[in-house]
Amino acid sequence: MNRSREEIGGASKRKKRIMRRILVFGTIVFITTLGIFLTACNAGVNSQGIGDANAANTAVSETNSANTVDSDSTFKVDFKTEPGQIQAGTAATLVFTVKDSKNAVVKDLQVVHEKPMHLLIVSNDLAEFYHVHPEPTADGSYRVQHTFPNGGDYKLYADFTPPNAKQVVERIEVKVAGAERSKVALVADKKLEKSVDGLKVVMKPSAKIEAGQELTLDFAAFDAKTNKPATDLQNYLGELAHFVIISEDLVDFVHAHPMAKGEKMDGMKMDGDKEEKDHNADGHSHGADSKEANRPSAYEVSAHTAFPRPGLYKLWAQFQRGGKVISIPFIVNVPAGSAKAVKAANVPAGATKITVSSDGYEPSSISVVKGQPVRLAFYRADAENCGGEVVFAKQKIRKKLPVGETVMVEFTPSEAGEIAFGCGMDMLRGKLVVIEP
Repeated sequence: MNRSREEIGGASKRKKRIMRRILVFGTIVFITTLGIFLTACNAGVNSQGIGDANAANTAVSETNSANTVDSDSTFKVDFKTEPGQIQAGTAATLVFTVKDSKNAVVKDLQVVHEKPMHLLIVSNDLAEFYHVHPEPTADGSYRVQHTFPNGGDYKLYADFTPPNAKQVVERIEVKVAGAERSKVALVADKKLEKSVDGLKVVMKPSAKIEAGQELTLDFAAFDAKTNKPATDLQNYLGELAHFVIISEDLVDFVHAHPMAKGEKMDGMKMDGDKEEKDHNADGHSHGADSKEANRPSAYEVSAHTAFPRPGLYKLWAQFQRGGKVISIPFIVNVPAGSAKAVKAANVPAGATKITVSSDGYEPSSISVVKGQPVRLAFYRADAENCGGEVVFAKQKIRKKLPVGETVMVEFTPSEAGEIAFGCGMDMLRGKLVVIEP
């Protein structure tokens, strides 16, 4: 319970909780009804996706973040296509030229996971998924040919690491001319077991999947015909397997590599995160080299990961067998986590995380320094509270707090003392204690 609530009237804890539940009853009913409606709208469509098993082009991108806030902003990418208008069904050349802050062409990108540049291509509905490798040319650009099978909107993620610099991920939107196929709705899998190209993969989470919860995803590979362990898996791009997770809205991009036998959970990177512990210098999250001696077994791999927000996610587990890259897709529905679980969710660097739940603000009292910028990351864990917005009356700040999302509040306190904040109904209360520098 938020300690600051002790300042509220003489009502008992039981009475206050009842009041809150009454106040939000209508909201809960609405949300529940809307959820039932949306579920009904999406029912009956459970496609494995188009292009998931395209061995020539599909693989996981080695990016850690679709937005990589920590990417080196001194670099940019000039992008063009040949021809200028991409036509579905016709090979197009995708050209990437990396430039520094002085607009000079950057050559000799670092080789990461056996390639200087990785290009992840997905359709906006996540039904199509490709990973190709642009190669360097004499003029310093990186080029690759790719045939888009359908017209419509695609997202490109160019992942590279300049010399003596950090990883950069450039997000590019592409419109492809030609006939568009019907959109494929994401529907959560009822069973986490899939077979593609003769390989059956079973995924087993180490804990309940929920937003912000760090967990291990265990994968076991079998021959689809014999149901015997697939002990003939081969390394691909330096690893036994690669995994990528993308949210339905294409905002969150989570990447993980296999953990070695006996290895503890390492740090991992989510959209917008700064470097965590146990990351290699290349900025990619992974465990130790997946040589035979380090594998949990010849057919099992584990990945440490997390889902930043509630919602639908698509996950691809990528293996190589018989010289062929096989992409196994999974679709999971991630509910909002408990306040405890949410503590593991994504928080921008330098920000103080404040969880908003039925128990109030956690923490409810925060010390800051006069004249220094304050960055507060509010995360609303559930709908069973009146924390739909946060108000800083003195600063004239009012922010909506959607469930399962991180909302930033930033300002610089100009004088010492206390700054109160609370929900719109003043049922939840917190404070900043501003001290002299």
